[in-house]
Amino acid sequence: MENPSSQVGVTPGIAISARMLNISRFEDRLFTGRRLSLWGFSFLGAYVTALVIRFLVHKWIIDKTGHPVFTDFVWIWVGGRFALMRDAAGAFNYSTFSEAQASLIGGPPPHGLPYDYWIYPPTMLLIVAPLALLSYVPAFFVWVFTTACLYISVIYAILPCGLAILLALLPCAVIINVSLGQAAFLTTALLGFAFLLMDRRPYLSGICLGLLTYKPQLGLFFPLVLMICGRWRVIAGAVTSTLLFFVAGTVAFGPGAWILFVRSLRTHNPATFAPAHNLEVINQTAFGIMHWLGAGLIAAWTVHVVIALLATALVCAIWLKPVPYSLKAAAFSLGSLMATPYMLIYDLAALSVPVAFLMQDARERGFLPGERLVLMGCFFTTFLFAYVPAAPIVILCLMGLVFRRVSYARV
Repeated sequence: MENPSSQVGVTPGIAISARMLNISRFEDRLFTGRRLSLWGFSFLGAYVTALVIRFLVHKWIIDKTGHPVFTDFVWIWVGGRFALMRDAAGAFNYSTFSEAQASLIGGPPPHGLPYDYWIYPPTMLLIVAPLALLSYVPAFFVWVFTTACLYISVIYAILPCGLAILLALLPCAVIINVSLGQAAFLTTALLGFAFLLMDRRPYLSGICLGLLTYKPQLGLFFPLVLMICGRWRVIAGAVTSTLLFFVAGTVAFGPGAWILFVRSLRTHNPATFAPAHNLEVINQTAFGIMHWLGAGLIAAWTVHVVIALLATALVCAIWLKPVPYSLKAAAFSLGSLMATPYMLIYDLAALSVPVAFLMQDARERGFLPGERLVLMGCFFTTFLFAYVPAAPIVILCLMGLVFRRVSYARV
């Protein structure tokens, strides 16, 4: 199959100025398949080299003493151990869980343990329990490899092209997720398959959304939009899988596990949602920007809710238009990321889903002038401003690209 960069030029039937035409021609020369492949393999080679060097100097996975280097996967693996013991009380207990982490890594890390108890719902314990059947290092590689394969598979399912896979491995969120052993690849895969299947297999799409309830903050956007758009079979699938997921967690760990989870939320910092008040995180949301700028809780929530409602209205308007499904899916996925109040840098791997849908539409209908330059700008913005809450700006830019294509699109 052709790669995305081979479908160059301007969408047919659109009148553009000579200046815009010059921009489009410049993009055609700049974004060739050969150049994109060269840039992609260069970035990927740099990532692999950096990880190998960090491993050799004992800064990644295993330290000089043979103990695990403290990353997010430490508490994921420790949580799996508690899950195997069906000890949810221990997982949500500060002293028990932190002691288990300290024992694994050979003592507390230099900056203290940022996660001193299990911070996900009990259902996530079901997902990570099999990891604890393996020793730490094999479990790390199995987790990263398996979830990365899911991530790659959903991008390929949206845009079946080798170059698309290469480019999807390049965002900084990808290397951060690999480095930390986080769950963003799994989250992205479930989001991607949910949107990919929503039009053709709505019930199965809903099942994917139901499985995403281990990240409850991502589910705030879906019910309202799905109801407004009349996607009742998707809702039915989501409700069914959510209930089954909930029952499975309850059977495995007891109803008290849910009470412990709710109680644990009360200890989170309301300004950052971090599980420890002394842990400062870069929250990549509109709420996070407001906190970063020094706004109070009321102002931060007001701005975030207004933006979330505007995003909801825009997504619903796009879904009710007779436009290609790829644009609807891109808008919906961007809206879900804009609406969530809590999203960290590794979660931005999910941006690959709307970008893939945008590229799918561009592949079929041609690029609009300036689109590829904006996409490149968004890519480098996530690198240059990884430690400031710049993601909402990137999401707004991508949503602007979707809206621009919608204004020209005809099914």
